[in-house]
Amino acid sequence: MIIRKRPIISWLLNIDNVEDEGKFGVPMLSNKQHFGYLANGLKFLSDVRQTQPDWGLPELLMPSFEVVMKKSAKSFYGIDHQLFQEFYKDNVCGILLSRDCGTIVYGFGEDTLHVWLFREDGGISNLYMYFYIESTKDNVRHIYTWPTLTADDQLFAGNKEEREQIYERLANKLMVYLAVKKYVKVETIIVPVGTTAKLDDKILGYKSKEKVRNESGQEVIVMDSRWFRKIVNDNEIFVRGFFRFQNKKDEKGEWYKELIFVDSFVRHGYHRNALIEEENNSKE
Repeated sequence: MIIRKRPIISWLLNIDNVEDEGKFGVPMLSNKQHFGYLANGLKFLSDVRQTQPDWGLPELLMPSFEVVMKKSAKSFYGIDHQLFQEFYKDNVCGILLSRDCGTIVYGFGEDTLHVWLFREDGGISNLYMYFYIESTKDNVRHIYTWPTLTADDQLFAGNKEEREQIYERLANKLMVYLAVKKYVKVETIIVPVGTTAKLDDKILGYKSKEKVRNESGQEVIVMDSRWFRKIVNDNEIFVRGFFRFQNKKDEKGEWYKELIFVDSFVRHGYHRNALIEEENNSKE
């Protein structure tokens, strides 16, 4: 795989960069409302850039990392709002290179995730999507975007159902990616400019020997994952009281279930398996 230069990345990472300003923008759309909405989204990103956030290096998702994301996703759904708060507190933002999506730029506000999706068109980075998500205490997300954007055939392909799911799918991808990155042991490989990294993945039946050539103009981090550990969070977490059935024996020694109430308590973090299967440590 060759990672070619993406003007939007060079512009974001270098506050003094002006030469790439004419190499990114919004695609020419027939629908002026859609064009205007995306243009405003790009202006907002420009305003964010002026605050000079720490984007970090662009990160490339490898198939092995996505396998870990898929396997561990359910571990994070119940703590979605908590993750939003943690990422906001840590000023999390970044640039993710996804093979099936494009260049994803993201950043957190208070209980809010902002997402910009760029695709490369003949050396031009075009903004195809901008939206933001608000998280509530009951782990419900509210997505805000232009309501008819996904109906634009100049921006999206696929049927209506696939298009309507794209925001939620992209949000899930980002949240699980960031959670795995934070709580699961992963391997990161930095590929310097103008070099080739040889990757040899072997994970749960997935095998690949692949080369990544970096011609992007800046270092890129390759997100790999071949180690499976526990997801660890040592924060104190308040757990509300709840009902549950408990097994008990009656006077005759026969088992029955009794509904009991468990009082509220503070749980000191959590340890969860990221994957059921362990790494195969055999020599390759």
